[in-house]
Amino acid sequence: DSLTGLPNRAMFGELLDQAVITARRYGNKPVVMFIDLDRFKLVNDSLGHAAGDLLLQEMARRLKAVLRESDILSRLGGDEFVVLLHNVSQPEDATIVARKLLDAALEAVNVLGQDCRVTASIGISVYPDHGEDQQTLMKNADTAMYLSKEKGKNTYEFYVPGMQSLSNERLVLEAALRNALVNNEFTLNYQAKLDLKTNRTDALDPPGDGRHFSAAVYPPV
Repeated sequence: DSLTGLPNRAMFGELLDQAVITARRYGNKPVVMFIDLDRFKLVNDSLGHAAGDLLLQEMARRLKAVLRESDILSRLGGDEFVVLLHNVSQPEDATIVARKLLDAALEAVNVLGQDCRVTASIGISVYPDHGEDQQTLMKNADTAMYLSKEKGKNTYEFYVPGMQSLSNERLVLEAALRNALVNNEFTLNYQAKLDLKTNRTDALDPPGDGRHFSAAVYPPV
């Protein structure tokens, strides 16, 4: 990677392929950890791309500092990094590394005289439980990373079966909602508000207005 000096996406793919081959032969359990920086876009947009580049370089240095020499840190592009732990004997070992990475990202960074603070969201997949090839391990770690973002960011999540189907359902739902907007398929429905003390609907009406409704919008059934 020209900005950070870390292995890029292509090189990481080759290293992960080799790790999987070794794991099949010797029974190792390599771990893939997808890392996405939270709030990086805000820094990039407010302080400029030069500041964003400096932040990425500092994050690369910090993340690499908490890993073992045998572990691999790569920058996939943008604010996405990925870690390869060559052999983890139990899941608790991966959580220890994940916490160290989160702590490293959390500390404020001074960029062009401005203190910036970002957090990280991490998704974890373990060979062979969560995939037996490079593509599946990467995809499942990425899926778990998005779940960690949905849970509030600055955390980590292991991949579990079913995550991908939930992700696909969200994509289908989002596409359906966008199509419904384009095709004008939403309808507007009004529901009167009831005053429980008087059992009247007009008790809540503002002066001079004979109507007072709450609205719910949804696609027709």
